[in-house]
This record gives sequence, C-alpha cells and structure tokens, in this order.
Amino acid sequence: MARIKIKQEFRLQLSEKLMDLGNLVAAALIIGQFISDREFSVTLFIIGMILAIILYLASYIVSF
Repeated sequence: MARIKIKQEFRLQLSEKLMDLGNLVAAALIIGQFISDREFSVTLFIIGMILAIILYLASYIVSF
C-alpha cells in the first residue's frame, strides 16, 4: 500500500488537533455527565470513552 507523503509539521499539527478534539469529547460526554443535573447516561459515557480513545489513538498514529 502506497503512503501519501505529508510534511512532518502538518502531521504534528493534525495530531495536536485530534488530541484537542479527543479532550473536547471527553469533557462534553464524560465529565459533563457528572456536573449536569440530568440523570447519568451510561450510553453517553461509553460513547464518549470510545470516541476519546479513538481520537487519542488516531493522534498517536498520525504523529509518526
């Protein structure tokens, strides 16, 4: 499989932004559950965890 040549600084910037997006997802869907007046939703918590982990892994993979 052919790899696309991308400049290192672009990959580092993309990696950083994916990490920021993962942090936002974690804050909104995981931490937001605990500070909200609404009932705790296990579904939103699990979705938030899965999305955050996927974004963190994508950030790690893009950085190489």
